[in-house]
Amino acid sequence: MNKSIVFASAAVLAILPSCKGRVVSLRQAPAPSKPVTVEVCEVHVGDISANTVYVGSLSASRSATLSAPAPGTLQRIGVKEGSKVSKGQSLGLIRSESVESAYSAASSRLAQAEDGLKRAQKVYESGALAEVEYINIKTQVDQARAAESAARDARDRCRLTAPLSGVVDRVWGVEGEDVSISKPILNIVDLSSIEARFSLPESEYHLYRVGTQAFIEIPALGKTFEGRLESKGLQGSALSRSYDCGVSIPKVDGLMPGMVCKIRIKAAASAVLTDTKGRFVWTATGGVVDKKYVTPDGFSGEGIVVSEGLSEGDLVIVSGASKVSTGMKVSTVVR
Repeated sequence: MNKSIVFASAAVLAILPSCKGRVVSLRQAPAPSKPVTVEVCEVHVGDISANTVYVGSLSASRSATLSAPAPGTLQRIGVKEGSKVSKGQSLGLIRSESVESAYSAASSRLAQAEDGLKRAQKVYESGALAEVEYINIKTQVDQARAAESAARDARDRCRLTAPLSGVVDRVWGVEGEDVSISKPILNIVDLSSIEARFSLPESEYHLYRVGTQAFIEIPALGKTFEGRLESKGLQGSALSRSYDCGVSIPKVDGLMPGMVCKIRIKAAASAVLTDTKGRFVWTATGGVVDKKYVTPDGFSGEGIVVSEGLSEGDLVIVSGASKVSTGMKVSTVVR
């Protein structure tokens, strides 16, 4: 491990052609009316290994856990671990006395309210009932219908159905047992969409952008797949000081949630340019462009490794380098 300067970039490696055998007349371009905006990356000093490999595991992109909607008894569960299910399929039944009682009471109140409305309508049409009283009776019926609908929905939720198509990977519930509200019964995963999850240290969080190419090695299958960095977590872990990230992976038979994987994220293209004197980069520290000759030491998973020519805190221009020259004032956007 060598202590080196490292910065991530997205500019393309450029080699300036020579002009031997020709006389070229150069005219200085007029200064722009306002500073050119460029993207920059801050230089960091650190111990860098030749390759950065992140260890993670495969996870289903979509999953759903079915829990008890109310306290009761798990009367039936019709699936087991490994069962394939379709969206809307009946999976189990919970018998809840409190839910059934609430539904029965709401149904009775609705029946009474509707019967009362029929009687009131005849009286109202005969002119013996005031309109205000008739409207009040209709309002009571609407309220009874809403209460009955809510009670019916609560009863329907006790019939466990699959919210998505997939495979049952965990079953916690046991037929005949008493369950409390929110107790998990079973879990379903969608195996049609698998992704690799890994933790990205906070010190390396700024080095990769969503969409960056990545390679995922699955030791259990002996295969490596190409994917993209799909997501970067926004809430870091207080213990590990890292962020949960996801990498897409092609749909391939044999991939299962929980498999260990090794992830290599492709280093960004070089922002190092070349002229007749050697390799250099444009910097914009303090908003003024400067050319600095450097000694690149190759790439790591964290970016470009430079052993000489830069100092910590320098701002290297990684986008817009073709628009600048020494001494020019620029407006910087930190990547």
